Amino acid sequence: MMKTAHLSALALALIGGIAHAGHFTFKDWEVACDNTRRCEVAGYQKEEAQEPVVLALSRDAGATAPVKARFSPYAQDVDKLGVLTVQVGQTTVRGLRADEDLTPEQVDKLLPLLLNAESAKISAGKRSWTLSLAGIKAALLKLDDVQGRVGTPTALAMPGAKPASAALPPLPAPQVKLLPAFATRKEDAQLLPLIVKTLKQGGCADPVDIAESDRQNELYRLSAKQVLLVLECGRGAYQSSFELWTASDKAPYAPKKVKLPDPASTTGSYLLNPGFEGSRLSSYAKGRGIGDCGSSAEWGWTATGFQLISASSGQLCRGLPGGFPLQDYTATVISAGK
Repeated sequence: MMKTAHLSALALALIGGIAHAGHFTFKDWEVACDNTRRCEVAGYQKEEAQEPVVLALSRDAGATAPVKARFSPYAQDVDKLGVLTVQVGQTTVRGLRADEDLTPEQVDKLLPLLLNAESAKISAGKRSWTLSLAGIKAALLKLDDVQGRVGTPTALAMPGAKPASAALPPLPAPQVKLLPAFATRKEDAQLLPLIVKTLKQGGCADPVDIAESDRQNELYRLSAKQVLLVLECGRGAYQSSFELWTASDKAPYAPKKVKLPDPASTTGSYLLNPGFEGSRLSSYAKGRGIGDCGSSAEWGWTATGFQLISASSGQLCRGLPGGFPLQDYTATVISAGK
């Protein structure tokens, strides 16, 4: 079996690659700005605190783009929490709900208070969470900087007298035009082992220490004549790594290793916990465990191979199950036939 530590390193490598799209941490806060200049910000409780909570902010590029905000205190019965109360210093704001966008008026009232405090208390009945504000100014300044807002009236951390029009416009998202999806055939189950036998080390970069009969290999149709092989090459405590190949469905198969683009403009050939449906390939990588950071990405099958559709990752997370991913990359998908 592949050691868990090695698989964790693979997961963190994918997370690290995604981070180059514009992902930053400042004490208890993190910021991600994608390829369109849209930025997402998340603040958490202090690392040693027991009750996880997130304040998530997001803003598109452009002078008139509003700020969206929502509080997400972690609770197994979050839908039963009812009304939230937020206290910052001597000011109390009532009438909020978990995981729902604040009104523009609530955002305007709360943000200046948060910038000048050390923490905020969120409560629902007898339950409470403490949001750390260490790093919020630096995080919002990074958002302002990426979007060209510093010194304008629309800046969150450092407003000024520059015209609002100085803010940078959003960048267009690339278009990914999907090819039609193809269903697998009955005979494809026999095709998979035939192609795998032609590959050195079962299609893996390193020798496989999983019994061949136990490997979770899959084959999917890309077209009437081409197939996708998703081959398990390593297995850890809570996730597996896979190598991807394309091949012809007729001998000699001519298999080719898949190279997947990521937001860092690099390519890789392995995935953690992949899935394939229709014309879309997905992956979810867990950083260190079920309740910690992770990263996810999706690619579309096109006339030029797999193209990146979206990617997200989290770098702090602070014990939230599945983490709290922020968007690192986005594309516009054009479905087959359009």
